[in-house]
Order: sequence, then C-alpha cells, then structure tokens
Amino acid sequence: MTVIGTSFARWRAEGRGLDYRAAFERILAMRFGMLRLSASWLEIEQSGYEHLDWLLTAAQRARQPVLLTLGMKAMGWPEFYLPAGLNPNDRAAQRRAIVHLQEVARRYRDNPALVAWQIENEPFNRSGPHAWWLPRSLIRAEAEAVRALDRDRPLVITTFAHFDTGLDRTSSRHQSTWKRRLGLAVPAEREALSLLHRGDILGLDVYPAIGWLDPGGLAQLARAAPDQLASVARWRRIAREQGKRLWVTEAQAEPWEARSPTGEPVSIQPEAIGRLVNLLAAIGVETILLWGSEYWLRRAEDGDPRWVDAVSLVLKTLA
Repeated sequence: MTVIGTSFARWRAEGRGLDYRAAFERILAMRFGMLRLSASWLEIEQSGYEHLDWLLTAAQRARQPVLLTLGMKAMGWPEFYLPAGLNPNDRAAQRRAIVHLQEVARRYRDNPALVAWQIENEPFNRSGPHAWWLPRSLIRAEAEAVRALDRDRPLVITTFAHFDTGLDRTSSRHQSTWKRRLGLAVPAEREALSLLHRGDILGLDVYPAIGWLDPGGLAQLARAAPDQLASVARWRRIAREQGKRLWVTEAQAEPWEARSPTGEPVSIQPEAIGRLVNLLAAIGVETILLWGSEYWLRRAEDGDPRWVDAVSLVLKTLA
C-alpha cells in the first residue's frame, strides 16, 4: 500500500491568510497517512513551543502519524529559520543548532504520533536568498545527537531530486566545473545516504515544472528532464541495496510560478497531482508526501475546491 501524506507549516498557512489551527483541523480530517511538520528554530526562539505543541497535540489526539523536521532549516522560503543574527556557516551557530535540536528531540520523543525525525531540510542543496548549504560534518553531528536520544525511530535526510542539468548544477553545493568533470562532485543523494543507517530514509523532493524569470524579467516555465522519474527509481534501488528506504518527501501539488499567480497557474493543474502520484507509486515509492496543503485550502476558501478534490481523490484511490 502506498502511504499518501502532506506537509503543513503554520507560517505558510498564515501567509495565505488562513487561521492555522482551523486549517490544520481540516488537514487532519482528510486522514492522510503521514503529516510532516517543522520545528522552526526562529519560531521557537520568538514565541516558545506554543504553536508546535498545539500541532503535535492535535495530531496525537487524531492518531495522525507525524514526521518532524529539526535543525536550522524548515519547510518553505526562506529555507533557513535561524534566530536573528546567526549565520549557518559560523561554528558557534552550528554548536547552538545541535543543542537546540537536542532540546526539541527531548521534548517530543515521547509523543506517540511521531514516527520519524527529519534532519534539516535539503541540507546539501543551495537554497534561500543567500544560497546557503550545510556541511556534511554538521548533519552527521545532528543525526548522531538525535540517535543518542531516540534509538527507535528512523531518520530522514532529504534532497532536491534531479530536475535537469542546469538546475541540478545551480542547487548543488559543488559549483566547481573541474570537480564535476572529474567526477568529484558528490550528488546530494549520495551524501545523504552516507549518513543514514539501515532502516533510515532518503527523502527526495520531486517537482516536474518550475517557473522562473529570465534576465529580461520575462516569466518562463521549465519542465523536468525526461529521466527525472528514472533517477528517482535509481536512487530507490541504491537505497534498498544499502538496507535503507526512499520516500518522496515533496511531490509537487502546488504551482511553482515565476511570479505569484493572479489567474490560472501554468506550472501545474489539479489533475496533474494524481498523475504524478501514480507514476511515483508505479516505480515503488512507498510514501509520497504532497506539497501544497496550505495552497489547496486557500483556493477552496476562494471558491475553487478542485485542488482539495484532486487530493481527496488520490487518498480515496491509493491510500
């Protein structure tokens, strides 16, 4: 059976004008097989654990399995959610991040809704306004810190999946052309697998269509290379050979436009959600988390239920 899930973030819901508690209750009512939440370091520094406590208590009450992300990064732009004044490249900030991660893990390790820990979010991909990435040594230390506190739950490390040669190069922490030519640029997927133990999970974030602005400021749309799903299948095979698993931690179910859409989006339509899920399930992906729950609810609030309906159909037919 394919597990169908989604991700939810308070700040993304509120950014779309939704009451996050009411929105989360609606997501819980859809009965996903898995929900991914983020422990935003910035949010916790500013307002404590009130919001995350509420989300995890609501999930526990609904018997909703949860994957919780920890660390400097959280879900959605601007990618890095650090307290003001901290730089992820600073060793002191990295040491503080490990202490923070341990604090969060201790707080929630006894919550029965929690089924896995995600260490950072796409740590080996350049992202955010500064195109930062995180070193393997830090991710190793964070993973070991969580394992020391919880030996039972698996760890998840995610990467942005293969899109095309250009975006793969841009998002890679390896920007050196000569390293790439000599085969010394280690793929983010391989870096993640090197830190995972048997039974742990490699997460891939799969987007078939991405909008972007060209140098002249004109909106363009890029489609993933034809071998995108073949790449997912390849990494699934490699993970399985190592006694590990592969999940798709983000399957595109929300538009990625060059600009905020004012009309119908061009990167994705609701009917494409089911097609992508079917293709991923056909290559053996066991767990697929759909990205965009806050967007679906906003569209429904605005009188367009097609996105919620498309996801509900996926849940009905595959979950």
